[in-house]
Amino acid sequence: MKALPFWFIAVGVLFALFGMAWGIQMAISQDHTLAPAHAHNNLIGFVTMVIYGVYYKLVPAAAQTRLALAHFWLALVGALSMGAGIALATTGQGEWLAQIASILTILAMAVFVFTVFRNRAALTV
Repeated sequence: MKALPFWFIAVGVLFALFGMAWGIQMAISQDHTLAPAHAHNNLIGFVTMVIYGVYYKLVPAAAQTRLALAHFWLALVGALSMGAGIALATTGQGEWLAQIASILTILAMAVFVFTVFRNRAALTV
């Protein structure tokens, strides 16, 4: 699991690239209907995933647990489904995927909170 920080950051930068391309597409088409989905893709997919990766790089012992691996998959599935779920909700096709994505995303953050507090000695000076 030494590669876990890499995977969080690698996935995060892929979300950033996709989000930037999506933003350019919206600007070119002048259709910003899906701007909320675009914003959540960037925030949850890029910012949050990279923050998780940097934390696990700073605290390598935290990355060596099964919980950290579960955290990665929970965060990834939540991030992947968030943009699509909000896009569906925005276009009136149902909020079910956005609701599931929101639950997965908050569970991933709860795992992160637990991990940070569990490993608090590693970040104290």
